[in-house]
Amino acid sequence: MKLFLLISSLFISSLAFADGFLQVNGNAGQYQAFRKVKAVRCIEGQRNSCGPAVFFDLNKPMQVPAGSYLLGYENSIHPGFVRVRDGQTTAIKLEIKYAPTSLAGKKIRVYRDFSSPIEQEKILNTVYHMGRHFFRLTKENFGDLYLTSTWDRDFVQRFTYEVCPRLKKMINDGALVPEVSVDNCRIWEEANSPQDLSELFTFNSDGTFKQKWVTFPGYSMDMSHPRYLVSVPMRQQDHVAVFSGSYKFKGDTP
Repeated sequence: MKLFLLISSLFISSLAFADGFLQVNGNAGQYQAFRKVKAVRCIEGQRNSCGPAVFFDLNKPMQVPAGSYLLGYENSIHPGFVRVRDGQTTAIKLEIKYAPTSLAGKKIRVYRDFSSPIEQEKILNTVYHMGRHFFRLTKENFGDLYLTSTWDRDFVQRFTYEVCPRLKKMINDGALVPEVSVDNCRIWEEANSPQDLSELFTFNSDGTFKQKWVTFPGYSMDMSHPRYLVSVPMRQQDHVAVFSGSYKFKGDTP
């Protein structure tokens, strides 16, 4: 009986420490509208391996299953994975980026610099592991892309490669599938690392990029992504809180 109680106690203890805690610390800018951390648990190195997302507030610990996580905040993404261990708290600190004084009096847009390798790698890493882009984004309000709520129209989530496993059957059934679609699906299905997807993306120096997308009918399209903002356009000088990366400030006439 004592042995049974000891084993039961050890089993319960092991369950109690099956989770860890994830905390992201920082001070949001006044023009960052959503102010929620998004975390997605994935299997590192395995394509299409992520689970459902969890959302939580800054500066507060969130209990999550141990594992490897992709993290995002206000359309910025943490480089690589964050690892949460059983019974431990993993804390990440956001960086603060201040608008240059030279842009005073202008409407200021802060966006991810996709000419930099670190931001390119974030796109490849999230698309590889999730099978889609990390955030829901809309371009309706600002011309560029910023976060959107669950109920609003999304611009990027449909850019997946879910049709690719069906492509061979479609061809065998007589469908006329363009050769470029076959090639793009081959890149997706043979990818063994995020970098293997680089042929599907063209990154530009102005904060935009293009993606070769295969639609459900089996057609390929070059989809242009506008700039990815990390806050709504600022009406006065302020800061943004973001994960480590590369960002640009642009001032427009109000």
